[in-house]
Amino acid sequence: MKKALIISLLIISTIKLVGQNIGAMEIDDSAVRPWIPKFENEYAGIYHFGESESEAELKIFFSGSLIIGQIKSGYWEEGTGVWKWKYENLSNILIQKNGQFKSDKYYGQFVTYTDSISNNKGLRIDNPWNTWLPKGDYEVGIRRDKSPYNDYSGKYPQGSSRMLIESDIDSFSKADLQIMRNEIFARYGFVFKKDGKMEQYFSKQNWYQPQHDDVTSFLTQVELDNIELIKKVESKK
Repeated sequence: MKKALIISLLIISTIKLVGQNIGAMEIDDSAVRPWIPKFENEYAGIYHFGESESEAELKIFFSGSLIIGQIKSGYWEEGTGVWKWKYENLSNILIQKNGQFKSDKYYGQFVTYTDSISNNKGLRIDNPWNTWLPKGDYEVGIRRDKSPYNDYSGKYPQGSSRMLIESDIDSFSKADLQIMRNEIFARYGFVFKKDGKMEQYFSKQNWYQPQHDDVTSFLTQVELDNIELIKKVESKK
């Protein structure tokens, strides 16, 4: 029987891997079945792929008619040896009624994986980005969190988690709007001007890790639109 490679994150009592919290194991196709919930937005979540330095998370959430898909992974920066995070946004995402997942780069199927302990929800990627996988194998990322909206740090997570409208923020002060707008960049590790107002503010936030001089390519469409809206409201203050 054809075997596939499934990578999962051990959370409390999910998949048991001998002596490991994160690891890889081969499973039979018969353990993987299509996952077709009643509502499409039930697919929202953070899906964990890979192991060790090849770990990655695919965040999927819905905002109006938009489906946001973003891959977070890490790498050792050449020359400095510093571990940094990078983000890749998927476009043209389509989820069909049978649970098939399609995007501009990756495609697969939302599935369940049943082991001897539990039934796990996940996403099978048929052309995985992890190049160390044997050719022809697929990879299943186990959903570790069904609420990706809680994954955003800061005082104003809504700046990244959903599309805003003007009435959401028109009562905010100019100073609050400035923090909200720059917080979007800070979440990706943007390096602010040394000793500037934003650098002084964010350096005091325990979640902030300055890593990148430019994070523009990391921003989702929701974030790009929200930044423009916040700037528009700011200009009126």
